[in-house]
Amino acid sequence: MWREIGALVGALVVMFWNVENYFDPFDDPLKNDNEFTAAAERRWTWARFERKRDGLAQAIVAAGDVWGGLPAMVGLAEVENRTVVSQLVHKTMLEELGYGFVHRESPDERGIDVALLYRKDVFRVVAVDSLRIPGFVTRDILYVKFREMPGQAGHDDSRVTGHDAEGLRAGLPRVGEEPLLHVFVVHLPSKRGGARASDSRREAALGVLQGAVDSLLREDPERRIVVMGDFNDTDPAVKGLVPPPFDGEPARSGTLRYHGRWEQIDHFFLSPAVEGSMQIFAPGFLLEPDVAWLGDKPRRTYVGPRYNGGLSDHLPIILRLNL
Repeated sequence: MWREIGALVGALVVMFWNVENYFDPFDDPLKNDNEFTAAAERRWTWARFERKRDGLAQAIVAAGDVWGGLPAMVGLAEVENRTVVSQLVHKTMLEELGYGFVHRESPDERGIDVALLYRKDVFRVVAVDSLRIPGFVTRDILYVKFREMPGQAGHDDSRVTGHDAEGLRAGLPRVGEEPLLHVFVVHLPSKRGGARASDSRREAALGVLQGAVDSLLREDPERRIVVMGDFNDTDPAVKGLVPPPFDGEPARSGTLRYHGRWEQIDHFFLSPAVEGSMQIFAPGFLLEPDVAWLGDKPRRTYVGPRYNGGLSDHLPIILRLNL
């Protein structure tokens, strides 16, 4: 059904994926990335990086094959830097498909950020900002304002500065045009060290997101807002926004499997002015048998120090967005 609907005018496919340690194989002395080098125990080489890079691109294209149209936006979590995102967009099959991207470096100790790919024939970037979490070091929240460019070849405005950037921080639209979509990409702090010990950090990051959403909706309740990301929580909430319903039965009962139990920690949230439905993307090439617990699970890149050849320990989520 989604293949038919996805091809209709006004329906866009949006994808979010935690791509699990998408690092280049070079040591950055300013980041804790030593395990992802050729000399480290994991032996993360350029050939292995290329295999993962090409596999990520193939999965994005495969999602388009399933739902009748290439994703108009792809949110990514756990990318190391601008280089690895550029490699994905410009050194794979995505190069010929007209994607641009937005990435900002954040202060995360492991060196992982979020990023957003977008189709330049569908959207033009109006403004970009990184929302920093005060009080501790973690990933920034990426905030992008888009204007629709139907049927046109847009240009990459991912380095917006000056008036637009200042206007964004003040919560003001660009003069003469209201962007179609306000998009947030998040990767909230993990439960390392225990859920209770990390709750305050997730709450702080969620509070920054909530403040930005509240500001937008207070100015205009009809604002179109899409939040996507890894919330490291199975039951998060963003006041004023709602999670989209599943279109039919979920392909799997979660996006990540731990000790034989599926958990959905990757989520979309939409403002009342936006309608959409979602699914979990679970093609066979992203899965492998779960020998210990039976069934299947996402095929990750490494199992401990052993190279496993997969792409991620998360499955992507897909949103059919009605505009």
